[in-house]
Amino acid sequence: MGAEVFALVVVLASFVAKAYVALSVGLDGDEAYYALWSAYLSPGYLDHPPAVALMTALGRLIGGDTLLGVRLLPLLAGIAVLAALYRTGRLLVPGRSAAALAVAWYCLSLQGAVNFVATPDAPSTLFWTLSLWAAAEAVTRSRPNWWLAVGLLAGAGLASKYTNAWFGIGLVLFLIGTADGRRQFGRWQLWAGGLLALLVFAPVLWWNYQHDWQSFLFQGARVVSFEEAFGRLVSEFVISQAAAMGPVLLLCALLAMGGFFLGYGRRAGARLALPVLTTLPLLAYFLVHALHARVEVNWLQPVAPVLALLGAAFVCLLPARPFGRWIVAVGSALLLVFGLALIGFAYVQAVYHPLDLGYADRTRMLRGWDKLAAEIRQLAEETGAQVIWTEGNYRLTGELFFYGRAAGDSRPVRDIAPHPRYDFLPPEARYPTSSPALLVESVRSPAAAEALPPRAEFSNTRLVTVLKRDEGAGRGEEYYAVLAVSGATGALPRAD
Repeated sequence: MGAEVFALVVVLASFVAKAYVALSVGLDGDEAYYALWSAYLSPGYLDHPPAVALMTALGRLIGGDTLLGVRLLPLLAGIAVLAALYRTGRLLVPGRSAAALAVAWYCLSLQGAVNFVATPDAPSTLFWTLSLWAAAEAVTRSRPNWWLAVGLLAGAGLASKYTNAWFGIGLVLFLIGTADGRRQFGRWQLWAGGLLALLVFAPVLWWNYQHDWQSFLFQGARVVSFEEAFGRLVSEFVISQAAAMGPVLLLCALLAMGGFFLGYGRRAGARLALPVLTTLPLLAYFLVHALHARVEVNWLQPVAPVLALLGAAFVCLLPARPFGRWIVAVGSALLLVFGLALIGFAYVQAVYHPLDLGYADRTRMLRGWDKLAAEIRQLAEETGAQVIWTEGNYRLTGELFFYGRAAGDSRPVRDIAPHPRYDFLPPEARYPTSSPALLVESVRSPAAAEALPPRAEFSNTRLVTVLKRDEGAGRGEEYYAVLAVSGATGALPRAD
């Protein structure tokens, strides 16, 4: 089977499987939280820039308040990523094999398998890959107008996730550090592209300026955080990324990067400089970050397609004889077996959850929210509640909002805690005083719910019941006290 036929089979099969899972499992708490963002569009938010909110809003406009509506654009973005990855491979590596294998190998990685999730990683990965493609067009084909596209796409990447700033840093490294890059400085389109990137990102900058730079400070706090003793989390970082990308693919990508600096890159006319140098700063930063704090697996998702390209380029640029073709075949077979096993297990566990893996099961956070939200809506109907309050739990707030909207319930869902992450809400809608209302509060156990004191924000507080989120087959230990409250007092916060 040729590389392109192999890639086409993998792409089609993976998309069908991905779409099935995307429409079968409930929203993660973060996804539901971003769905709440999408109902109140803003140039910025505390946690991230606004691209995921815009993407979700467009999906909900097309598909409604459904799983399809929330995940439609990430699914389509995944297709665009594959197209850009293939085209970039064709531009940077001779022949068709490397481009096709890069696409197939990315689909067979866990990072590629979960890119339908509606988080900032979806637009971040999309615009990182598109930016690299546009830069490859500008450099390899000597078409300077593509730098204008680079600027637009890189700016959109910055408006997706601050992580994409590392692409810009890597691009500057390429422009300064390579002969091909230095030739670009005489082209006005390069400078105009930089200006376009700033213009696209300007609304996020302006929002941060108006909000005391709170989003930059919120994310920047992670840079200086210390979660474990120095160096203890490095092994976790390496192992988790090896699992997410596939150990063979990650090894090949790292060999490609190392070999590039040892002269291996000359075989591709130094064209691998562009993907290597735009990826290296991000990898270096997260390696340093892992010395003092945890690096979540998804944080490297934006560069997963590029790592797949580098890995494929490494094996395809090996001499065909005596072992080069065998290495390609064996590497593809290992990636196919490992990828199918890991992705298949993750998909089956997410949809059917046959195993009780306890807190090691990340998919458990996808289950039970629809039933919990339905039970709370029923209680709201029975008590005449006009508002559903939560306290300090943005995931719960998002889930109750989404499943309420999906059921046609326009009742506002608000977090009563005065946290700046909800500054995107209109001031007149932030703290509705309508009574009666329900307050849903996380508790450790039903007994703990009985000991909850009266709420100072309301003159009347009564415990209605304690609900449990069912994570499948009766598992899970998340309990929520549901309080009937009425008579807002002066202690209820007011938006400025």
